[in-house]
Amino acid sequence: MFNANVLAKRLHPAVQHCVVASVTDHGDAKSFVLVPDEEAGTRELAPFKAGSYINVRTTLAGSVARRTYSLSSSPKEALEGKYRITVKLKEGGFLSAWLHNEAKVGDKLTATEPGGHVTHSGIRDCKKVVALAGGSGITPFMSMAKAIDEGTEDFEMTLLYGARTEADLVFRADFDAIAARCPKVKVVYVLSEEQKEGFEAGFITAELIKKYAGAEQFSIYALGPGAMCDFLDHELPKLGLAQKFIRMERTEDVCDAGE
Repeated sequence: MFNANVLAKRLHPAVQHCVVASVTDHGDAKSFVLVPDEEAGTRELAPFKAGSYINVRTTLAGSVARRTYSLSSSPKEALEGKYRITVKLKEGGFLSAWLHNEAKVGDKLTATEPGGHVTHSGIRDCKKVVALAGGSGITPFMSMAKAIDEGTEDFEMTLLYGARTEADLVFRADFDAIAARCPKVKVVYVLSEEQKEGFEAGFITAELIKKYAGAEQFSIYALGPGAMCDFLDHELPKLGLAQKFIRMERTEDVCDAGE
């Protein structure tokens, strides 16, 4: 087999068989570390760029349940044989309900190769990124923050993380620790239903983005629920950025169903 074919198979596996290695409870979200299921033939996980997602599948009650989840782990961790997905319980969700209520260490899943368009490109994007996150849209930015901190990504990221209350902020301790030691990562918390010292109040507006973006040219990455993205559809044009510098992904634009 030619080396190019070996590399292609490594980067683009037809399927990745995984085992749940650990489960961490974040309150209304849980993180699941997935490792290769060597018994099923997967010995290593495909590498990925920070911001990517995988489509996770399993069989529940005789039906295939599948859903796309962003990776909250860093690209370096993939090379160490670990993926991490962080899942919020979705009302009416088939797979998310099983993950939250029943999934345990040792359970087996399959995953697609990593993909996604909200990843940093030195050719397409600015050296500075203003990241806008709400709800489960925070997960790919955890991956980016880790990658910047580890040196596997080379750009600056200012994250505006919107939540209803301080208690709803997932990964806050992790973000704070990274921001404290890595000058390329800055985090601003925006609370819509609380007013507290040290937090911005309200919603992520064009005015708030300008406050923290600075004078340097920047790209916008936005991930969050539909209501947040609909609001940003009206706010982002006020920034006067070229469309190529704006990428947005709605967290509802995924599949979570049995078939």
